[in-house]
Amino acid sequence: MDLHPDSEPEFIVVSTSDYADSESTPYVLLALTLLNLKPRRVTPHTSRPTRNVEPFLKSFSFLPSLLRGSFKTSGTNEAHPRKYWETKPRRQATEHTVNKYYSYHITGGFGGSGGEGGEQGGDGGGGQGPTVYFGQPQARESSDFRTIPRGDVKLLKKVRLSTESVVVGRQSRGVGVRRTVYHAKIRGDPETVTVATYKGDGAEEEWQKDVAKYESIWDPRIMQLHGLVSGKGLYAMVFHDELIPYAQFLRRFKHSLVLSTYIIGYCTTEWREATNYISDVFSQPPIEYIKVPGWIQPRSGQLCLDLVQGGIGMGSMMPAKHYHVLRLENVTLDALDAPDSEAIIIASLSEDQYHKICCGYPFARTKWFQVSTAHAVGLGIFRLDSQYGTCVSITEPLQILPEEELHWENYGRAPDELLPNSWIRYDSHQTNTLQLELRLPFSAHGITKAWLAQANCIFAELEETAHVEDYVCIYTVEFTLRIADKRDIPEGYLFVCSPQDFRIGTEPHVNLYQWPACPAYWSLDPSGAGRLSTEDAKNLGFPAIHIETRMHGYSWDHSVYRGLRQFHEGKGFNPDSREVARRLEYPLYEVSSNRVLFPARDVSDRPWPGDCEQDDLALCRSFGHYL
Repeated sequence: MDLHPDSEPEFIVVSTSDYADSESTPYVLLALTLLNLKPRRVTPHTSRPTRNVEPFLKSFSFLPSLLRGSFKTSGTNEAHPRKYWETKPRRQATEHTVNKYYSYHITGGFGGSGGEGGEQGGDGGGGQGPTVYFGQPQARESSDFRTIPRGDVKLLKKVRLSTESVVVGRQSRGVGVRRTVYHAKIRGDPETVTVATYKGDGAEEEWQKDVAKYESIWDPRIMQLHGLVSGKGLYAMVFHDELIPYAQFLRRFKHSLVLSTYIIGYCTTEWREATNYISDVFSQPPIEYIKVPGWIQPRSGQLCLDLVQGGIGMGSMMPAKHYHVLRLENVTLDALDAPDSEAIIIASLSEDQYHKICCGYPFARTKWFQVSTAHAVGLGIFRLDSQYGTCVSITEPLQILPEEELHWENYGRAPDELLPNSWIRYDSHQTNTLQLELRLPFSAHGITKAWLAQANCIFAELEETAHVEDYVCIYTVEFTLRIADKRDIPEGYLFVCSPQDFRIGTEPHVNLYQWPACPAYWSLDPSGAGRLSTEDAKNLGFPAIHIETRMHGYSWDHSVYRGLRQFHEGKGFNPDSREVARRLEYPLYEVSSNRVLFPARDVSDRPWPGDCEQDDLALCRSFGHYL
C-alpha cells in the first residue's frame, strides 16, 4: 500500500459494540482485516450478553509484530467511510499509535433512544459502540527516498576500512552503535550500490541523525542517498554506486607514481572544494570535516565524502599544499588500468604541478635533525647517516636570502631591552621562562620543487643509486637559546647577541649560518662590561645556557625519483640534466667539492622534534649545547 504525498487516507470502518474489551478491540479488527474478512456494523440487542473474545485474541498474539509491517485492505467494504476528523458534536475521539508507522482512531458510540452519549448510550434503545478507523501507514517526515524492503537488498561483500566496522555516536556502558559498510545489489536493479548498516543500542537514533544529514545536502561531491532500510533493530542507508574507499583506491595504483600523483592531486582539490561546500551548508568551519572518510566512484573517478565520521579521516591523508588539479572526465577506473594511462596523465599535468604534489604527503617524508653547533649550515642538500650519527653537505648552499629579516622570536615573553650595539639584555629574574628562536625559512622560494626537478641529475653526478632516501632537502634552519635550569636565579643580567651575528658568509657564493663564538653570557653589570666566564657563572649559581641547531627538510624514496624520471622523459626532457629546472627558472643546485662529515642525529620520530630533551647530557655536550 504505497503512500503518496497527495493521496487521501483510506480506512477500514468496523463497529466494535459487540466486544466489551475496548483495549482488545484494535487487535480484533486488525485480525479481521488480515484474514480478509468483511467487517460489518452490528447493532446488538441491549439484553444480549457480551461476547467473550479472550480466546479469540489469544490466537492473534502475533499481531504486534505484524503491525510493524504493511497489510492490504482488499476484500473490505468499499463504501466511502466518514473520515476520522468528521465527528459529530459531543462525540469524543481518541487516537492511538500502534507503532511508529500505523495508527488507529476510536470515536465514541451513539446513544439509544434516550439520547446520544459520548462514552455510553442512553437509557433506552439500542446503541452503537465506538468505531475504529485504521489508516494508511505513517510516513517519515521526508519521503524523498525509497523505503527498500530488506529482502530486496542482497549484501555482496564487506568493504574493508581501517576497521571492519566503525563505532559511531555516543557509547553507553561500553557498547556503541556499529556502522558497517557493504557492497550490495537491489532486486531489479543491475547496478551495485553501497550500504551502511547500523546495529547496537541506539542504532535507530544514530541512523535517523545520519539520514538527516544526507537529506539536507545534495551534491556530487557528497555520497548520494538512494534509499532506506529499517526494521527489527537493523537500520541501513543505501547509497548510489559501488563506492571504493579512497585509501583502497589509491593503493591499487601504488605501482605507478605517475598515476598516484594524479589521483592525489585531483582528490585533494575536490576534497577542499567539498569541505568548503559542506561548511557553507552546515555553517561550520572546514576543519570539522577532516575526519570524514572519502570514497571514489570508480566509473567516473569522482571523489565524494561521507558525512559520518569514522575510520580513516580524509583530511589526515591530504597534503597541506594548496594546488589545483582538475579531474579528467574521460579517465575512469578502467582507463587508469589501461596501458596508455600514464602517458595521458603526463600530458595533462604541468611540470610545476607534478613537482608540487610530490612535495607533500604522502610522497615527502618530514625530517628533523640536530647538528653540532660548531658547524656552519645553510640551505642545500644534506645526506643524513642515522646509523653512524653523521651528516654531510652534498651541495653548495643556495644563494637565497631568508624570507624575512633575521630576528629573535621570544616565545617565553621574557621582558627584554634592545641595546645600542644591537645586543639584547634580560633581567636574570625574568629569564626562567626564556626561550628564543632564530628561524631561517626558505620554503616560499620553491626549493623543494627545484630539488625534485634536478635530483636525478645530482645523483648521476654522484653516481648514487643505493641510498637516495638518505638525501634531505633542507628548507628551514633554526637556532634556539633557552635556560636549561628553571631554579632560582641570582640577581644579574643575561646578554644575547644580535641575529645578524649568525651570518658568517663573506664571499659572494657563500650563504652560511652558525652560532657566533659568544652568543650569550651572564653579567653582574647592567652595561655588560663585566662578562662572567662559564665557570664563574656556575659558581655564582647562574644556570647553564642551552643552545641548539636544528634543520628541517624532506626526503623521498626510490619510487618518487623513478616517477620523476619517467615524468620528465614523458615531457621530452633529459632527466639527467638541469633542463627542467632551467626552463622553470628554479634555483640550481651545484655539487659541493668540500664535503665534511659532522655530528647529527635524526629526531623526526620525537613527539616534539623541535626541542632537545636533554635526555643524554653527554650527547648534548658533544653537540655543543651548553655555554
